[in-house]
Amino acid sequence: MVRGRAMEESSSPRTSDVTRAGESPSSSAFARTTEACDATVETPYRLALACFHQQDWTGAEAHLEALLRNAEDPRARALLARVKANLKTGIGVGRAVDPLPDLNPDKLRLPAAQAIREPQLGGEPLPPAESLFMRLARGALGRVAGVIAAGGVALAWYFRDRKVLFDFESWDRRGPLRGLLEIGGRRHDLVEKRLHSTYEGGIVGGQPPGQRRPQWTERFRTATGAWATDDPMEGAAGSEIQRSGSPLAERRDWSADPGLPSPREVSRWLLAPLADRPRQEAPFLNLLAIAWIQAQLHDWVSHRPTPLGGSHKVDLAPDDPLRSRYGIDALHVPKSAVNPFKDAKPLAHLSEVTHWWDASHIYGSDQDTLERLRACGEGKLRIDGELLPLHPETGTEDTGFARNWWIGLDLIHTLFVKHHNYVCDRLMEGETRRKWTSDELFHTARLINAAIMAKIQTVEWTPAVLPNGKVVFGMATNWWGMLQARFRRVSERTIHSRWEPRDPVFGGIAGGKRDNHGKPYGMTEEFTEVYRLHAGMPDHIGLRALGGGVGQRVPTDETRGAAARAMVQEHGIATLLNSFGHQHMPALVNNNYPAFMCEMSVPGQPVIDLGTNDVFRARERGVPPYNEFRRMLGLAPIQRFEYLGCSAETVQTLERLYGSGAQDLEKLDLLAGTSCELWRAENFGFGETMFTVFIQMASRRLQADPFYTEKFNHRYYTKTGMDLIEKATFKSVLLQHYPQLEQAGLRNVENAFEPWGTTARDHPEEHPLAAIVAY
Repeated sequence: MVRGRAMEESSSPRTSDVTRAGESPSSSAFARTTEACDATVETPYRLALACFHQQDWTGAEAHLEALLRNAEDPRARALLARVKANLKTGIGVGRAVDPLPDLNPDKLRLPAAQAIREPQLGGEPLPPAESLFMRLARGALGRVAGVIAAGGVALAWYFRDRKVLFDFESWDRRGPLRGLLEIGGRRHDLVEKRLHSTYEGGIVGGQPPGQRRPQWTERFRTATGAWATDDPMEGAAGSEIQRSGSPLAERRDWSADPGLPSPREVSRWLLAPLADRPRQEAPFLNLLAIAWIQAQLHDWVSHRPTPLGGSHKVDLAPDDPLRSRYGIDALHVPKSAVNPFKDAKPLAHLSEVTHWWDASHIYGSDQDTLERLRACGEGKLRIDGELLPLHPETGTEDTGFARNWWIGLDLIHTLFVKHHNYVCDRLMEGETRRKWTSDELFHTARLINAAIMAKIQTVEWTPAVLPNGKVVFGMATNWWGMLQARFRRVSERTIHSRWEPRDPVFGGIAGGKRDNHGKPYGMTEEFTEVYRLHAGMPDHIGLRALGGGVGQRVPTDETRGAAARAMVQEHGIATLLNSFGHQHMPALVNNNYPAFMCEMSVPGQPVIDLGTNDVFRARERGVPPYNEFRRMLGLAPIQRFEYLGCSAETVQTLERLYGSGAQDLEKLDLLAGTSCELWRAENFGFGETMFTVFIQMASRRLQADPFYTEKFNHRYYTKTGMDLIEKATFKSVLLQHYPQLEQAGLRNVENAFEPWGTTARDHPEEHPLAAIVAY
């Protein structure tokens, strides 16, 4: 169990002060600043603030330096540091923000094939499928195995301990098989009963009926994610984000509920770090873990940016330090973009990226981006050594998704752009009899590259974050099947064992039968909300030269935007990967957000508190508070704040913010609840509420996708491609492109998301997987 740290007690109660405002947060910045400033504030500081709110960093810098030449002012010193960081990163200096195509409703209603380009194919047919005899035999075995598995899951689920508050108190104390079957029962409940389609059985996206599927889409993924299945827009960019738990019709907008505390106050007292205590670290994770999951989340789902002119106003409490520091009396949270379709239901938002696990963060979610990122010939992506191309409008790296860019994303994107090109070379060498066109080579390499990421996420990242024996076994079962997970070492497992039954439990989801459980596939709003993992971001990056110790410490705020490129040029990718591999990731617990995220600048907004935004989003998008969220997922609600497992001081803060009565528990914001939920299963990096949504979507991302089920074989991926996937680990990918990391600490670990600076023998607490996984 992970225990929380104590928290300071506030001297006054916090009440809700959220109102709506139609004006842009940047409008009349100078007027608001001069009115809000105390009359005794020196003129240079007032002028600096006015420039700051206009995102004129150069002007603000000049006024602040003039002030500090004459007198020392702590506020001016702190503001100057922020201004210099913004100048370094280029945030908000007249540049576009990752200009993804607008989701025009008229274009989205056109036949999906019009937004994609048919690749040039060489005319070679697909290799022959598995023999009819083997298909029938494996199918028959699968049916028998399915009956056995379903029976075992149903029995374990029926006889679970129903008296416990948290599920893990039942399955975590069972034996390996029974515990895994109980988790399987929860997954069955989640995918069969608690998935809801915003399309209510109709064609996704209101597409014209009767369309003829382009034949080439049977073989390859498309730029937009369209035509992955026979439903043209299922999982495509521009389709609606789906729902878990309860139907859309039962949801309501919580953003203006007067009974809820201000999201800024929730952020101040439950998310922001404590000034007198160091942030808590995850003992068994390094910084690559948080960079990795941020990149993956950008692949799966993204809400459209809000057009200028729409924001929610969050008033600041009288004692809020942002008032005097920035001369403001409120924060402004941009409204979520409205669904542009006239027949859209309330709270149904569009994703601007594909929902599929197709590495769209690398390749883009529209045809123009995909074409722009490709190199000329040989199916490769553009890259110059270690440098990704620069986008001409943003000044930052040009890639499939570059919003919220920082050095962590730069490392992951660069690595897998290079790996795409490596896969192209291996395909040319291994499939010598095939006459490749550039398009065929590109699309095949994309399939393989994305599958390698899916494998790393499934059997490496998840076990690293949740190094619990039953969860590790369960994730191996998802990928390879229970038989291989139980009887073979990791290095001996394969996607397709000859006599393996086609069953998601015994044979694995990967390479098995596709099943979307009767609902069009799409990521859910609930998944988006529980995966707000900003607490895992570091305050600084400790630069560690290969073979050496930490030298310079760079504030993470100064690695964002254009500053990431400068870091790569100055230090090189290998040194930065080594730095991330050694440094521990901060823990996903309450009061552990990095300080810079509590008052950072982003384009169009000189001051935001990301914690305020995070709390507000769930309310605005109809995701209910913590207790109701648990009920709609089939979990028991808490009856007292103490049941979360957090410290007594945190409980006092929760009661001060939300109240101490039985009904006050129903106000608890989802993010506040999941952050304070520290009563956890053994070696869990996050709590059960998050884990429940994870159970649902981790399997569904694979099982609903034909390219990870029925098409996950040598016919579509080639024999060379399947071999590359089978052998790939995160460690092997890192060493393939940066072999010097072997002598810099990576040799100490099998799972590259664990801290590189120690070994399992000397520090078992940092490497719990060593006692679980037989490599």
